[in-house]
Amino acid sequence: MNSIVDSPDVLAALQQRKLAIRRKLDASRQQMTEKASYLTGSSAQKKADRLQGIGRIIINGLVVYRGIRFCSEIFTGIHSLFSSRKRRR
Repeated sequence: MNSIVDSPDVLAALQQRKLAIRRKLDASRQQMTEKASYLTGSSAQKKADRLQGIGRIIINGLVVYRGIRFCSEIFTGIHSLFSSRKRRR
């Protein structure tokens, strides 16, 4: 800290110190991420992709289900129009 106070340009010295600390933090964060992925056997990105894939499957399944229900109702309505026996409502 004394080197910053004694420097002729305090603002530039503070910016350099901030940049150095940011680099150390980024390196530490990267190292922790690598260790965590090594210990768990998978990365966080794979888990996020997997969850998105599961969500996509569920949404597609609901769309297919609604489509089948809609077609079933249409065919039931058509059948009731042309059948000799009228459908009760």
